[in-house]
Parts: sequence; structure tokens; C-alpha cells
Amino acid sequence: MLLTCPSTPPATTRRSPISARRICHSIAGLAAAEFGLDAAAVMSSTRGAPCAAYARQVAMYLAHVGFALSFEAIGRVFGRDRTTVSHACRVVEDSRDDAKLDRRLAVLEIMCVACGERLDGTPDVGV
Repeated sequence: MLLTCPSTPPATTRRSPISARRICHSIAGLAAAEFGLDAAAVMSSTRGAPCAAYARQVAMYLAHVGFALSFEAIGRVFGRDRTTVSHACRVVEDSRDDAKLDRRLAVLEIMCVACGERLDGTPDVGV
């Protein structure tokens, strides 16, 4: 028996056409604004100041958690190795033990959902 694969996956599993680059740059802007930095500092190829490095780690974490991007895809956009992205996600996840920071990250996650909807072209109803 010959199994065929449909030409387009069902709507529930179809990946969004938004590029990882566009997603990461938008999230970097959100993280930069939250931490009072310039987006260029977050996207910088050098480590930079500790606050910029942490904002970058948060942006990587949000890209992975909020948009299910792979460590490799995120690393390509930020100019980092996939293991660096993995480390960033662990650092941010561990820092969520602090209630105040956890609330800030929860708000950023909600903002990412709204940002993703705008990037995807769907309306911001109820956000």
C-alpha cells in the first residue's frame, strides 16, 4: 500500500510563515525596552554589559518558549551557538524563582503573543 503525504499540513500543525529572524528581532526590541537598553545592544555580536547579556538571554528564552524556535535557529539570528542559547534558556528559567522577575517575564510572554499576532497579520482583539 502506498502512503501519500498531503501537500499542506492541517491548519493545526502548519508552521507560521514568519521568519525566525523577524521574530527574534521583534523579541529583542521588547527585551531591550523592558531592560532600558537599545535593541542594538541586545543583538550585538559581542557580550557587552551584563545587563545587555541578560536581556539577550531573555530574548532567546522568549523566542524558544513563546515561538517554539529551535536553539539552532535562534543562535543563527543572534550570532551564537545553539549551546549558548540552551544555556541562556536555563539561566532565565532558573531566575524565575524570583517572584518579581517572574512577573516581568510573564508580561513579556504576553507581549510576545501580541507581537506574534501582529507579525502574523491577525488582529489584536482582546490584547
